[in-house]
Amino acid sequence: KTYTAEDLLRPALKMKASFPVGKKREYSNTNYTLAGLIVQKVTGRPIGEEITTRIIERLGLRHTYWPGEGEQTIRERHPHGYTYERPGAPLTDATELDPSWAGAAGQLVARPSDVNRVLTALMDGKLLKPAQLEEMRTTVETKGLIDGWRYGLGLMEMPLSCGGVAWGHGGDFDGYENRNGIT
Repeated sequence: KTYTAEDLLRPALKMKASFPVGKKREYSNTNYTLAGLIVQKVTGRPIGEEITTRIIERLGLRHTYWPGEGEQTIRERHPHGYTYERPGAPLTDATELDPSWAGAAGQLVARPSDVNRVLTALMDGKLLKPAQLEEMRTTVETKGLIDGWRYGLGLMEMPLSCGGVAWGHGGDFDGYENRNGIT
């Protein structure tokens, strides 16, 4: 099944808010779906096209792409991803599926080397103006993260045992998981 942003938002918008606006903060993929719709409204172009133009092409990423509608295979050589319905259940190969269920929160396909290039460019100030990057790096405590980790606008601040911090943002997708960080 191919999902639209509206399909992804419909269940969330039927739910009662967990807390009053401005009183608390929790991570939510729904927020990324909304952000993708805002980008589309402002630019008049789909989020996948904007990411392709503003990041993938700009940085010359060769192993990153926004899958086309209904695309269910990974274009290049890749490991197979496996998942299960519950702990102890048999593993199921989840490699071929329509990634649209993740929308702007995770539909992008990329190799780790390209993810590293994006993080480096971001933190080196090559993707955003200094004020925008500083806003991303303004963090708050957030429920559900590892103790001591903080969350900003799309960036996690992760304290290191050596006293510094790493910046990154991981994610999970059926059969795959990504954790990254840059100092």
